Amino acid sequence: MELVFIYKEVGELLFEQVKTKRVYQQIVDQIKGLLKKGELKPGDKLNSERELAETLGVSRASVREALAAMEHLGILETRQGEGTFIADHYQKPLIEPFLIMTLMDPEANMELLEVRKILEVQAVELATLRCDEEDLEKLETYIELMEKDLGRNILGEENDASFHFCIAEATKNRALIRIMHTISDSLEQSMRRGRYRLFAKRGNAEKLYDQHLKIFEGIRSRDPEKAKEAMLSHLSFVVEELKSMESSNDVQDKG
Repeated sequence: MELVFIYKEVGELLFEQVKTKRVYQQIVDQIKGLLKKGELKPGDKLNSERELAETLGVSRASVREALAAMEHLGILETRQGEGTFIADHYQKPLIEPFLIMTLMDPEANMELLEVRKILEVQAVELATLRCDEEDLEKLETYIELMEKDLGRNILGEENDASFHFCIAEATKNRALIRIMHTISDSLEQSMRRGRYRLFAKRGNAEKLYDQHLKIFEGIRSRDPEKAKEAMLSHLSFVVEELKSMESSNDVQDKG
């Protein structure tokens, strides 16, 4: 199956054909917008799921999906018996410069991938040893969503990012989870940028899905070496493919 994305490249900027966003993405965008304006701040409590659904005129399922996505990205946190809050450690002003750097500088984007190799290969080993059934269910859910994204010919960077955050959470290591949350926006944007480029090559979308499936199978089978090998193989593939594409572009530019 060939995936086709329509976009124009102008310098370092990539544009794709505008499509209607899913409802949960629109909810996420609204909450992020309120954070940027300062109308929502770390520690603020959100209305209940039912109240949000009524206010936004959407289903509770859409609200639930949006809140879950933002919790995985470290923007929200759920406190048992209290409700859903803007995460205390969410510090947009500190993250913004790093996010801009990774968007504008291809080398910084590659450096972020190097950081991911350092963090995530070891993280997946811990996750394999420490994950519980709830963690496995979440990971399986995102694998299924990634498969659906593949069938819909869309980038699917949100589910990709959420899959990797689930692995971090499964380590039960609060310091690692905090680090992943800190770079969450940069990580998602990096994945989006990378997928734009990778999906331009036929067969890469399927390869990426298969790589994530192998990572999940390693975790599910409680085989840390298999999971580590799958994660390293996945991230190395992304790095080498992007480097190859950059080299090809340089040759074309000189030609």
